[in-house]
Amino acid sequence: MAAPSTAGVKSIGQDGPLTFWQIAVVALCILANICDGLDTTSIAYAAPTLLREWNISPQAFGIVLSAGALGMLVGAILVAPQADKVGRRAIILAATTTSSICMFGLAASQNLTQLMIFRFMVGTCVGALLPSLSIMVVEFSNEKRGNLFLALVHIGFAIGAILGAAIGASLVETYGWRAIFLTGAIVTSITTLACYAALPESVNFLLARQPPNALARINKIRERFGQSLLTELPPRPQTKVRTFDGIAAILSPQLIRATLLLWLASFTRFFISYFLTGWKPQVLVMAGFTDKAAIAVGMATSSAASVGVLCMGLFAAKIGAARATAIMLAGCAAALMGFGFTHSPLPLVLLAVACMFTIEAAFTGILITSTRFYSVENRSTGVGFTVGIGRLGAIVGPYVGGALIGMGFDRSVYFPVYASAAVIGAIAIVAAMSRRPPDVREGQPVSAN
Repeated sequence: MAAPSTAGVKSIGQDGPLTFWQIAVVALCILANICDGLDTTSIAYAAPTLLREWNISPQAFGIVLSAGALGMLVGAILVAPQADKVGRRAIILAATTTSSICMFGLAASQNLTQLMIFRFMVGTCVGALLPSLSIMVVEFSNEKRGNLFLALVHIGFAIGAILGAAIGASLVETYGWRAIFLTGAIVTSITTLACYAALPESVNFLLARQPPNALARINKIRERFGQSLLTELPPRPQTKVRTFDGIAAILSPQLIRATLLLWLASFTRFFISYFLTGWKPQVLVMAGFTDKAAIAVGMATSSAASVGVLCMGLFAAKIGAARATAIMLAGCAAALMGFGFTHSPLPLVLLAVACMFTIEAAFTGILITSTRFYSVENRSTGVGFTVGIGRLGAIVGPYVGGALIGMGFDRSVYFPVYASAAVIGAIAIVAAMSRRPPDVREGQPVSAN
């Protein structure tokens, strides 16, 4: 029986037990991010064989790696916000389709230029996907499990990276480096087909933007999820959607302080995380660890990062994402300070684990906070820019660390620099939520229009 009005229409995942289709949507989003992790890290496992086969220098190959990082930045800032205009499903399908094609292109590449172009495109797709995947999980899972499922989506990236390592180890010696990219292309293509078949559009997007046949599309989705049908759409916003409307909205006088503070928190996370990822093994070797031991510590810290992401999903549901994120960043600052002044091997390992646990948990918290802060109309823009601006920290963080290490400073000098960044991030995320408009409560985004 049709609902008599759209007034007070509940979102798919606002409350109630999870249905099969809700779980299916979450599973597809997790699978898509597993593909992201696989596609992103595949180049690292192909690199040793590729460098020997083509006889190219690491410096030249570094351009290919940088092209992927640049693509992620472009995808997050320029492509991800387009989901607020064309739909979350459209961006997810376009990104996974393009990524699978480019992975086939990487497998067939004949020179560095081709590798660079395809890596840039894959990076752009990865950067564009994360905000839409995060938003879909929040909108289709219920309030009780939403933060946990969002954490599982982010763990998917780590699973993809582990899968890439397993594929690389099993295929590269027998079939060569091209087999790594080919496998990634096939897995991503299968995921794309599954998303085409079963992934719905965001109902919140359809209600807000009302594209052609919006009512029929909404009712088809609501019927699938066991909800009553609508007889009419709510009044359509009269403002015309322009390219920079979303950016103007998140930087409006009402939201600009909170937006800039969220960007700062995201920047500090990437600043710290990419320093640890790039330099931690070398720092451990300089501290007296063998290469093999440093790699083993790296595996332990990667596992700790995944656990941290999962724990953030639980903590955010209990005490709020912003508060939990601030606690994690403060914990990371303490661990970084301890690492800078500790010399015994076991405490160093434990502190390295604590650093990765807290900093990756903090990233999930930042995403949850920004996803739930912005309105439906501007959510992809808000989340995309939070991640995109943060990625500038991924460029600066490793560079600053390398410069300080190259100047001969001990870790007791440069680790406090990163601990200070963590403190700044913790203050920023708390201040961001204290600066939000009074009608905003966590989980109830403000309309910026």
